[in-house]
Order: sequence, then structure tokens, then C-alpha cells
Amino acid sequence: MNPLQTAETQSQRALIKRLQVGQRCVFTGGLMHHLFLEEIGFKDLVDCFPSTPGATYQTRDILMTLFHSVNQGIRSIEALKLVNADELGVLMGCSRAPDKETVRDHLTLMANHYLSSTLIDGFARRLLEQSRIDREVFFIDGHFLPYYGLNVIAKGYYTVRRLAMRGNELYAVSDLKGRPLFFITESNEIDFRPIISRCATMLGNWGIARPLLVFDRGGYGIHFFHELSCQSDFVTWAKYVTEASLERIAEDSFCTGLICNGDKYLVAEQRRTVSESVQTAQRDKRDKPTSIELRLVVLKDVDTGKRLGIYTSDFTRPAYSIGYYMLQRWGDSENFFKEMTARFNLNYHPGYDIEELEKQPLVENPDIFLIKKAIKTLKQELQEHQTAVLVVEAKLHQRQDRRLEKKLSDLRTAIDQSQTDIVNFEQKMTTLPDKIPIVELLKGKPMSRCDLEKKKLYDLMQFMAFHSREALVDIFRTCYDDHRDVKQVLDMITTRSGYVKLVGETLIVILDWIQNRKHREATQRLCYLLNQKGVRLIGHLNVKLFFHVSPVPKYDLPEAHAGVTSFS
Repeated sequence: MNPLQTAETQSQRALIKRLQVGQRCVFTGGLMHHLFLEEIGFKDLVDCFPSTPGATYQTRDILMTLFHSVNQGIRSIEALKLVNADELGVLMGCSRAPDKETVRDHLTLMANHYLSSTLIDGFARRLLEQSRIDREVFFIDGHFLPYYGLNVIAKGYYTVRRLAMRGNELYAVSDLKGRPLFFITESNEIDFRPIISRCATMLGNWGIARPLLVFDRGGYGIHFFHELSCQSDFVTWAKYVTEASLERIAEDSFCTGLICNGDKYLVAEQRRTVSESVQTAQRDKRDKPTSIELRLVVLKDVDTGKRLGIYTSDFTRPAYSIGYYMLQRWGDSENFFKEMTARFNLNYHPGYDIEELEKQPLVENPDIFLIKKAIKTLKQELQEHQTAVLVVEAKLHQRQDRRLEKKLSDLRTAIDQSQTDIVNFEQKMTTLPDKIPIVELLKGKPMSRCDLEKKKLYDLMQFMAFHSREALVDIFRTCYDDHRDVKQVLDMITTRSGYVKLVGETLIVILDWIQNRKHREATQRLCYLLNQKGVRLIGHLNVKLFFHVSPVPKYDLPEAHAGVTSFS
């Protein structure tokens, strides 16, 4: 069927005609990410947001714009003004991608529905249903999100800069391979332990019976361990265990070995009953201290002899597995945040735009309005005091009264003070500018929940982009055997420019010539595998995608498009 016959709007018909002629597209490689969007059921996933009848762009279009912009290295909403909207629109099957003002306006409307948690929950369920997440163990780790906006929010410790800064904390739950399942973004005022409990509850709701959670010392707490062990097992570093206590463990107890990240360890274990202090119990308003029996797993570094203690409520898994889980928190779990920050832009906050605000016209200085209002009020009070003085003086002419004399003295003092205040305010007003930047006007206002909601929606698209990239990496590993730069080569492919042409109901996607022969042949194999999967374009234009690599360096030569017109 001719796509023109199914086009519903004039813009769709214009896009189809444009693609039937064929066009260059700098984002051609990004069409490969439609494999993940199709498999995850992106369209159904975002249906939780209400549609806007008659609107040019719906929620799906805005979120897909963010998804593709993240994958293409467009590191902020503001940067959308630097790209060709016609070419970026091809990735979504639209005539044009929405501009940054449209994205911001829609993002605000979406945030007001407060559906980010529903969307995050739905995405996590899809990942589990499709076995994209290893259920063996879950790592919970926090990442400080520096906040460079105008609003007053809680401060947290930014370990990279080693100082306290305004910001929020993003807690990600990932599997043994560093793939994130879901995330929770909260203010720094929220303690880590309630977050861990929430994560355990969410995992239980998704059908993971008694999950094993791994977290660092920030989640330590005996009473918390007691409560958490009712619904999940945990692994964490053993706090308040002295080196002398670990050294007393006999050498012959270290009967198994472990190699992790190139380091060698010997492993021992024993059971210990740990109790909280009386002061801790009293502070939390409990009658008596809580105690719990835990398993202490001890790692001994073969090279240095240093011993590390690990507490766990799991008594069934081998001790070396417990040690491996804890050591992996230093590996894939933390590397995930490094990769999200480097490859994507995890620290970016879409809830504000300082550069744009600084470019706005000056606004009326609100201090001048307040001073004028204060002067008007003082003059009214001055007039009232002067009238009252005349009344008191008239009464004193009739009879002498010490109370009236005291009242007259107070009134004259109030008059002097009012006159002084009026003079000071008038002098102050002469020093103030009539207009000020809007940035100065907004300083000090509290951060709204809506701003945090925008951040969650944007981060979810970054997490989806991460999973889409990982899904393509898994396929590309069968095409490219050098593990050292497999992700870098794939990024080169998925951000490559090229040529697209609509032939029948198939969009032919021709990637530009790749100079490196090894990379070119690997890309050709990747295209073959994607074509075998029958990838379709997720968006307004529902057509099949067919990937191909240009056989010659120059895209404008006839040989570069060889076979396009004959394909159907």
C-alpha cells in the first residue's frame, strides 16, 4: 500500500514525498535504535500520558525526541536549536522535530501529571519480562546530581569536587552486569536506608521473591538490617568491626580463593550476633537495642594481607560469591554512573535554562515597587500622627494631663521616625536600577516538584538510551571481535550520517562509506543482522527499515545508491 494513502496530515504527506525523492540525513545511524523501541513496546509504554487532541506533537513525540537526541550526543534541550529539525524528524517519522521551546512547554505539561513513577515502573517491568536484567543480585548506588539552578534546595556532598553543593541524589538499581533496572531521584534530605527499603518493596512487587541487595556503608544500621531481612537479603561492608577482630580469625579459616578485577583474595566466614547501642535505640525511641545474627565474610588480600569484613543476611550462597558481589560494587555498579555521565549527560537538569533566562529582557525591579508602597504607607501614618497631635494639643489647652503629655511626646517621636524612614527610603530608591535581569528576580524561590519531575522524565530517556545501546552492543559483538573498542565503534555507526529513501513501504537507510575496512565489514554484518530482524520505524510513519553501507566514498555518486531504486 502506498504510504501516501494512509497519511493523516499534510505534514505527513510532505514527509513521505520528501523521502520518496530521497534525502541526506546526518542522523541516519540513529534509525538502528528503533530495534529497541520496537522490542520494548515504546508506544504502549507512554500511553499512560493523556493525548492532546489537535496538537502537532504528542507526549510520545516529545519523549522520542529526547531519546534520540541523547543517543545522537545532543546533550541538552537547548542544543536542539543547533540541529536540523527536518533531519532529526526523520528518526521519529515526523516532518520536523519539535524545537526546544516546544519540548520545554510539553515537558512542563507532562510533569504536571506526575506520571514519571508509572513510566519508570512500566519500563522496569518490560526489562524483567524480556530477561534484559539478571535477577541474581541487585546493586543500589547513589549519584550526586549537582544543581546549578536558581532555586534553594538541600545541599549534599559532591565527592568529585569534595565540597557540599546544592543538588539531588539519583539512586540506581542495577544488575551484576551494570545494567540499570530503575532509578529513584530524591532530595539530599532523604536518608539512604528508606530508599533501600523502597527498592526492596518494588522488586518484590515485580515478582522477585527475596531479592539480594548490595549497598555500601551508607545503608548500615542494625535495626534497619532487622527490618530489611523480613523482605530481602543484603550484602554490605561490616562497619564497627575492628582490624584486631578480623586479625584474630585463624589462617586455616581462609580455605577458598577469589579473583576479582585482577586482585586475588582468600575467603573465610563466621556467624556473628551484632547489636546496636543503647543510645541509638533511645534516640529512635525504642525500649531496648535491636540485635540480629549475621554472616561475616572476610576477604584477605593475597598481596597486602589486608582483611575486609562483609555482613550479609544470606546464609545459603557460597562465601566467595558474597565477596564477589561486594567487590563488584566497585566495578560495574560504579562504572555505570561514569559511563552515563561521559557518554550521555546524567548531570544535566532540564527544569531550568540559565543561559536563556540571562538573555531575557530586563524586568521591572520589584524592590522599587515595594519601597514606593512603603513610602505611601509611611506618609499615611505620618498624616494620622500629625492629626492626632493637633487633637492632643487642643485637649491640653483646655486642661493639663500627664497622660496627654506622654501621648503627645510619643506621637512626636513617631512623627520624627516616620520622616526619617521616608527620607531613607527615598534615598535608597535613587540607588536602585529601574529594571533588573530576571535571574536576579528568581533567586531564592524553592525548587518545585515539577522541576524534579522533568528531571526524572529526561533521565528515563537516558536510561532507555543506555539499554538501547547495550542491546545493539550485544548484537555487534558477533560482528566485531575486538572488545577493547566495541562500544566506540558502535557509537560511530549509530551516529553516522547517510542517505534515506522511501521505496514502497520500506525506508532504505544507506550509511556513509566507512574508511576503516575492519569497521566497514563489521557494519555490513550488523546491517545484515538488523535486516533479518525486520526492524520497523516507530513513529507516525510505520514503514520497514532496510540498512545498507555505501560501497563508495562519495554519497552523491550513482554507485553510492546502487540497488536502492530496484529494492522493494
